Amino acid sequence: MRPFRDGNPPLEKGWVLEGEDPAGLPVRLGFGETELARAYLGVVVGRHPALCERVLDDESISRRHFRIGLAEGEPFIEDLNSLNGTWVDSVALLPFQPSPLAPGQTLLCGRIRLTLRPLSDQAMVA
Repeated sequence: MRPFRDGNPPLEKGWVLEGEDPAGLPVRLGFGETELARAYLGVVVGRHPALCERVLDDESISRRHFRIGLAEGEPFIEDLNSLNGTWVDSVALLPFQPSPLAPGQTLLCGRIRLTLRPLSDQAMVA
């Protein structure tokens, strides 16, 4: 990952889920709006690299844990019937029921806590 150079803005708008794993190591998942708009059902996040577009390597994460996408330009999250569940601001999501996700909301998936933030010129890009 490299920082923006010379104060140039990001290449596109998007979202980032950032937080830390149970060992305290940083976790950062970036999603460009173009990618989210093109992914018909959203981008799948989980433990299994062959089944997911983004991987979280922790035993508390299901092979296919949750999906993040855009609906009418706004982010949503959907639990994919994960074993340990997906929580947004301490509220458990029902499996296969998309739920709106707003900037600053905290997500708990397995033992990993993440916060949704918009990509900005302070962010890092791949």
